[in-house]
Amino acid sequence: MTASLLSAPMHNLRKIWPALRAWLPALLLVIAASAIFIDLAGDVWLREGFAWDVPLILAIHAYSAPWLDAVMIAITQLGMYGAGLAALGVSLWMWRRHDRMHVWALWASFGGAVVINTALKILFARPRPTIFPPLMVEHSYSFPSGHTIAATALYGFLTLLLWHNRQRFYAVLVALTIPLVALSRVYLGVHYPSDVLGALAVGIVWLALVWVIHLRFHPKLGEAKPR
Repeated sequence: MTASLLSAPMHNLRKIWPALRAWLPALLLVIAASAIFIDLAGDVWLREGFAWDVPLILAIHAYSAPWLDAVMIAITQLGMYGAGLAALGVSLWMWRRHDRMHVWALWASFGGAVVINTALKILFARPRPTIFPPLMVEHSYSFPSGHTIAATALYGFLTLLLWHNRQRFYAVLVALTIPLVALSRVYLGVHYPSDVLGALAVGIVWLALVWVIHLRFHPKLGEAKPR
């Protein structure tokens, strides 16, 4: 009797296990990102600061050199204005291919991230770092990093799209843009490391939400193949 009662749940578990195994890492990542952002946001709100912020930004700044300054300035442009141009270019390309659901989802991810970042900056009103003269002039607040959250939302979406279309090599290349943009913001002295970490965390949560909704309305996305 007991065996028969247990057989049905075990059978159902075996049926859903492949899907659960595929989604579990993503779910854990979203939970971790949410916890990280909540923890960071609480300290920023209370103006408590982070013991590791200044040592880390100084350690990164120690590698500064004229040629690396130019590289980092170029990389950081990929996080906001460059991201906007990339979003526009990719959108036009996908629209011509009649992938219009992808276009709407891409702009929901990127545009939504920009709106969220603007609201959070106003809410927390954290001043920019003044540890050393920054290599760029920024007039908005510091937490979270707008370039980083924009890069996470845009390039993260494109990474997922490429991965589902079995373009794994290009997916990894696009994904590398995100940590490079984050690093550039700290190197240039316009953000604390906690700013970019918070932006990565909230960007991941927002991207995951957009992607799940996109899959709901585009259930055969994973079956797409490169043309």
